[in-house]
Amino acid sequence: MSKGGCVAIPKFDHLSLVAADAERSLDGLAHSLQRGTVGMSQGALHSRDLSGALATLGLDAAAGLVEDVGRQMTLGQPSVLDVAQELIPLIAQAVKDIQLGHVPETDVQVQTWGPWTSRLQVLVSRDAAPLRSFEAVVPKSSTPPAPVSTPLPAQAVASTTELPASHVSFEHVVGESDPGFRALRMHGLNLIQNVRIVNQRDDECTVRQMDALLSELQDWSLRVGQQPLSRLFPQATSAVDDVWLDTHVLDQLEPLRAWSSAASRIQAQSRSLSIYVEWHGLSLPDETYQQIGRTLRGVFGQIKRVENGYRLVFPCSLTRMRVVPFMLKEQRYAVCGAQFIQFQPDTEETGASGSLILRSGVDSKSLQVDRVLPAENMNLFELPSGIERPQWLSAVALDGAGETYFCVTPQ
Repeated sequence: MSKGGCVAIPKFDHLSLVAADAERSLDGLAHSLQRGTVGMSQGALHSRDLSGALATLGLDAAAGLVEDVGRQMTLGQPSVLDVAQELIPLIAQAVKDIQLGHVPETDVQVQTWGPWTSRLQVLVSRDAAPLRSFEAVVPKSSTPPAPVSTPLPAQAVASTTELPASHVSFEHVVGESDPGFRALRMHGLNLIQNVRIVNQRDDECTVRQMDALLSELQDWSLRVGQQPLSRLFPQATSAVDDVWLDTHVLDQLEPLRAWSSAASRIQAQSRSLSIYVEWHGLSLPDETYQQIGRTLRGVFGQIKRVENGYRLVFPCSLTRMRVVPFMLKEQRYAVCGAQFIQFQPDTEETGASGSLILRSGVDSKSLQVDRVLPAENMNLFELPSGIERPQWLSAVALDGAGETYFCVTPQ
């Protein structure tokens, strides 16, 4: 017993509980996979639960992969079943390693789970035409759109005298040629139909299934009006296929165009509403590295030096994104998933369950929390400019149950 009659919580007790949740979700997913396509709806729910637990354990890359598997199950795409089945023992071992105190570095996680993400994308393409087969988003007006008025940074001005023709600000009405419109139409009809089917059932899983389907529909709705990342990195069009982001985010990241021009190779992929970009064969001065960090911090992103280059992570939208929610003094908060590195349980002396390790721009931050909650995709709302607020408060997030969370910008 500790002072005041409270029972002392063993070290890493919270970690053990989350690991147990991950194992239960993994068992449920394995059972659903044994039923084949019939168990896909239930498997999608277990995948979402498992993804949240893995993210809390610090296995962010695996969490994103499992979430993508669950997303494809929600859409009824059978190609993911074989991949999901093969992932079961690998994830089980990863959870056991965490329980033994072995938390892999981010780079190791990317190397381990990245090939699986690529394989999943290839298999899914057999079920549905990929978005890159759709025609580009081009306004149908007879007059050319006006160029962006935002001034370029000094580095960009030094390397080019005008914006490339490929970069324009789109304020047109979305039409049938928009790839997001086609994606929403292709998947939205099936998602809404599945919601209607689930709504006819009367069991305890119905609400969760409907929530998963509607959340998926919200994610797909983001595609409407988004722009391809290849507009920012035209020299790497084939390597950034099927990666999309909001026009507002694209405009804010415009300085990256000039800074990345010397890269020998650029690769990118989209996972859990976050975009992961690799710049290879590039070495930048520290001042430039700091400037890139400030640019990415403005869109809740981060940059890190890796072997022979840099890794950038940022959300595809500022209106809906992957967040890591947590509790502190009975208040709900959330941080952007693109800035989340891992969760570190603390010793009993701290009086808190642990710390969130974050990376904002180029700076690593530690945020003490009472309890971390499963990561999920939420809608974000900007606070009116006239409202007085703390510097760290950037927006308010809303989860599927209508609960609000204060969005924290690491300081």
